[in-house]
Amino acid sequence: MLLREVPGKRYAALVFSGLAGDEKVREKTEELLAWTRRRNLTAVGTPQLARYNPPWTLPLLRRNEILVEVSVQ
Repeated sequence: MLLREVPGKRYAALVFSGLAGDEKVREKTEELLAWTRRRNLTAVGTPQLARYNPPWTLPLLRRNEILVEVSVQ
């Protein structure tokens, strides 16, 4: 096993529950990017979807996030 140090990064995240279908992910991504702009943060790179639950978890109990790396202007 090889371990290496990776420099820290700053991310903005929007947490949401339910199913993470294409339309909902698009809506939440736009919401997160608008939030970052209002706070003078610049999105760096492509937003990412993170799903944390197995597929048999009830939609109401699922935890998802949209993440985007940001830099302060």
